[in-house]
Amino acid sequence: MNRPRICSTLRPLAGAAVLGIGCLSAHAQTSSIEPSVISSDSIGSPEREAIAAHVRDWAPGLASDDMGRIATSRQRLSRPLTGSSVAVTFREAYADALVPELTTLLASDNIGSRLAALRLAGELATESSVPLIVEAFGDSDEAVRYFAIGRMEAAFSQAASHAPSLSPETTSDMVRLLGERVGDGSALEADAAVRALGGAIGLNQSGFNSARNEAATLLGSKAGQRVRAMESSTIDESELIVALNACSAGRSAVTATGWKPDRAATRELIGLGGDVLAIAFERFVNNDLPDVADRAIDVQMVRAAENLIHFARRHDATLRGANDARQPTRLGDLLESGDDRAFRTQALELLGSGGDLVRTYGFESGRFLER
Repeated sequence: MNRPRICSTLRPLAGAAVLGIGCLSAHAQTSSIEPSVISSDSIGSPEREAIAAHVRDWAPGLASDDMGRIATSRQRLSRPLTGSSVAVTFREAYADALVPELTTLLASDNIGSRLAALRLAGELATESSVPLIVEAFGDSDEAVRYFAIGRMEAAFSQAASHAPSLSPETTSDMVRLLGERVGDGSALEADAAVRALGGAIGLNQSGFNSARNEAATLLGSKAGQRVRAMESSTIDESELIVALNACSAGRSAVTATGWKPDRAATRELIGLGGDVLAIAFERFVNNDLPDVADRAIDVQMVRAAENLIHFARRHDATLRGANDARQPTRLGDLLESGDDRAFRTQALELLGSGGDLVRTYGFESGRFLER
């Protein structure tokens, strides 16, 4: 098995890490926006002028060739968005002033400036800033595309922790774009998109339930599609990590406090769990698994899939007004211990054409073991 870890592909993003470390003494400006403006529900001419002055002071530094100055400028521009009392009216007025500057930066050849602009677009999390992130999905540089996907996750985080400036419709559009990257992007992009969909599922604001449910549905269907396209003999470790993280995000969805996915989305997540177990079983049958001592990622992946299936089934039973008293399977333990006979028997009972998942949830008979 080829084993390039996802983290090894992050080297092109070293500049992005630098953008998080600034030296405030490197820049003389000290302008800031008063907290009363940031929390105000009414933005008039004086407030807009204060916002414009702040942007005029700090936005030029984003175009610098000095990474330290870029970082300092970005931090100063981010600061008004970090408190707990950021009003929607302020966020939108701030975006009116800042988005034109970010648009210009994204057209430059300065990678540090482009990444800083994307970071700020995600922190703004408004109807006018999100299109900048969407446009970066088509960048020729995979590192920029990866970073843009992460900015969608940041936008969801902002919407979850503050009064959101994103509409449910725009959020659904973002979710669909992320679903495409889970299904068709590189392993690096797919892993970032899985995490971003997890962020969308966590949106707890009123009006977002449809977008959340679509995020859960696409997490299950698109990650499952990706797993089903794998060839057991040529999978690299980065793909296994995508599958593992997708299962973990799915489990978080069905075990969350309060809102949980509907039955159709839950079925997709159960199917994803079955797909992940199926690729592990295929690797086992084809002798593509590493020796017992080197199976750590495979074992983690199988356990994540088992947990997803167990908790999703319990949630599905609750939605039906029933009770699921099944005990969780222990395929990960069997794989780790090298108990091949028991692993094979229990996997067939769960995944076979007449197995528990096919029989209970109506999956196609050959979905898991006749790929």
